Amino acid sequence: MNRLQIRDSSMIPDSSRTGYDSVKDLVFLVEEYIEKHRLLPAELVVAGVSGGADSMALLFVLKDIRDRKYPDMTILAAHMNHGIREEASRDEEVVKTFCDTLSIPFCPKHVDIPKIAEKEGSSLETAGRIERYKFFRALSGEDGIIAVAHHMEDQAESIAMHIFRGSGMEGLTGIRPKNGNVIHPFLGLHKNDIVEFCRSRGIPFCNDVTNADISYDRNFWRNEIFPMIEKGTDRSPVMALTGLSERISEENDYLDELAASQIGDALEVSCEKLMALPRVLRRRVLKILAVRAFGDIVNFESVHWEALLKLAESTVGTAYVSLPDRRKAARENGKIRYITAESAFAEEKGGIFVDIGAIVPEEAKYEEIALSELPLGEMVNFSQSFVQMRLRSVEKEGHLVYNNLTWFFPSSVLEDTVIRTRRTGDTILRAGNTCHKELRRFMNEAHIPPRFRDRMLLAAKGQEILWLPGWAHSVGFTDAESEGKYRAMISEDAGAEKLFALEFFGEQA
Repeated sequence: MNRLQIRDSSMIPDSSRTGYDSVKDLVFLVEEYIEKHRLLPAELVVAGVSGGADSMALLFVLKDIRDRKYPDMTILAAHMNHGIREEASRDEEVVKTFCDTLSIPFCPKHVDIPKIAEKEGSSLETAGRIERYKFFRALSGEDGIIAVAHHMEDQAESIAMHIFRGSGMEGLTGIRPKNGNVIHPFLGLHKNDIVEFCRSRGIPFCNDVTNADISYDRNFWRNEIFPMIEKGTDRSPVMALTGLSERISEENDYLDELAASQIGDALEVSCEKLMALPRVLRRRVLKILAVRAFGDIVNFESVHWEALLKLAESTVGTAYVSLPDRRKAARENGKIRYITAESAFAEEKGGIFVDIGAIVPEEAKYEEIALSELPLGEMVNFSQSFVQMRLRSVEKEGHLVYNNLTWFFPSSVLEDTVIRTRRTGDTILRAGNTCHKELRRFMNEAHIPPRFRDRMLLAAKGQEILWLPGWAHSVGFTDAESEGKYRAMISEDAGAEKLFALEFFGEQA
């Protein structure tokens, strides 16, 4: 049957009507679920609409409820073309036509998921999910909410996969009615009821042929494992698993609140504090921090949480744990923190780090560059890195621009000064101090992350550090408070001693 056209114009919700015979049960079931879990109202709702029966029904129901109860609520339909299926363009057109019929703004986006998955080393499922929610969050902003159409079968599949990943009690709760700013109004509905609802109301929808592909984990559970369980036990695994989820949710929520109270709004936790907690709370603290850092932890398994707990057993030195989807966790300065895939990639390739300085790529070897050999006023790359430098003369007050990546110094410094990374034996005498300090010790005391220390660009004369961008200098100045004795050099007709500036530029990470 061709469902690309809307068969019945009466499908458009009309608040002036007194009831809808064929839609009443489902619409009001969803409405009750929304009220029970306080999912609405909201100023803005971004509905994820793929074109399948579930999401098209969700869009219809949201509009119906909006028109009757929340007339000031804005609904946007977000549709992402993943660039995987030949039918994707058709799906997009179906969603667009339906949105036009409902007078709901249609927001499409085209993304090459296979290319992203290959680049990130992740599955198509994972890459697609991450990119979808990036898109949804870009539309919703900080104040809007995101509505997606997961139903009871999706819930059961998620719980089953969590069990076999060793996810613990948290995994048994499955998909929550509300997770952050994401709501799931259809969790109380069966897939078959949603499809029948679409058919009864003439709501168009598309069938995704990849739903039959059992190479995808979720499809394997849906199409192979669940039917076998039902046949062998004469019981619905969907009802059994969703019922389990409901019973365990209250206990899980209590433990989550208890774990969250231990860390407040923090994005990292000290190893000492974590290991002092009861074991039942340690993993939860790590999970809460992971969700804050990554947004989701769908592919995390028991082995990852055990590795993280092992990482926290020591407070000495720096160590890392590799996590799903090219993410990482680090133990630094006695604390555990997470590193997103984007941040990990940025750290590897180097660039300008606002709180750290100018960083060259990981494991690269570079020759030093003599400061006196830099062409005046021209941008120069430091070897093959993403960092650029510029040496310029300072002849006017307007040439003084202060930031962590600009150093002002007298012309006498040019001779024998080089740009390089740190070496054994380097020392620094900070401006205003009387004693030299080993650079290694200075970096330790400043809590500069160890992973950056060998990759930070600096200016040195011999083993004396003249400037460590963003952290310290021994001669010259980097701010208005210390420019005093150098002001006489700011002139086109200054004497033999002139003032120069060295600046670092690059892609910010």
